[in-house]
Amino acid sequence: MTNDAKMDERLRQVLEESGFTSDTILFRESLEDFLSQDPDTGAWTIAANPDPSEAVVNVYEGGATSLAAQIGPGLAFTTTSDSQWSEDGRTTVAVRLGDVLKQGGRIYPVLSVITEPVFYLTLPAGRVQVSKV
Repeated sequence: MTNDAKMDERLRQVLEESGFTSDTILFRESLEDFLSQDPDTGAWTIAANPDPSEAVVNVYEGGATSLAAQIGPGLAFTTTSDSQWSEDGRTTVAVRLGDVLKQGGRIYPVLSVITEPVFYLTLPAGRVQVSKV
């Protein structure tokens, strides 16, 4: 089995264990500075954080804990839109997991003191389409 095939199999397992599909919607609170709107289509996109600090479980490399910055630019998302860590001046956005996976992104569990599940999504294209909630 090639390394790519192993990564794809592990991604399938992560999705299955989490109960996620490509249609799963995840949420985050975002500063407006990270959002852009296409003037022609009106679609919103969010930029990846090039230097994220989240501690993640690198499930693709044997489960070792590492910083998100070590696995690539991306953003952390939660499973609910009622984030308790939101602050004033932020906007709730939703991402379709399939849009991340189409660009070759991966999903990693975040080690967090927040009680709700948090996942770090790598964004190889540097941004991904979102919708404002």
